Amino acid sequence: MPVYVIRAVEFANGAFCPHSGQWLSFFNHEAFNGQGWGSFTSDLQKAKRFRNREEALSFWKRQSEIRPLRPDGAPNRPLTALTIVIEPLP
Repeated sequence: MPVYVIRAVEFANGAFCPHSGQWLSFFNHEAFNGQGWGSFTSDLQKAKRFRNREEALSFWKRQSEIRPLRPDGAPNRPLTALTIVIEPLP
């Protein structure tokens, strides 16, 4: 059964992202009062692994528990600031 990883494409607003093409290695949805913080890597061996696509997608869409809503009332899902692809490991 394949293992999956998350790769950053760009910021969801289309702006340049310094992590484009890199894999997610760590993300804390609660850091910085629910704004989230993560790290990315160009080393596939250091990428965070997920058991299936659904687990990776759920992690990407996770809502902050300490600040569940944004100021506009929408769910606060800090990692969705990135457009991503979910890829199986070769």
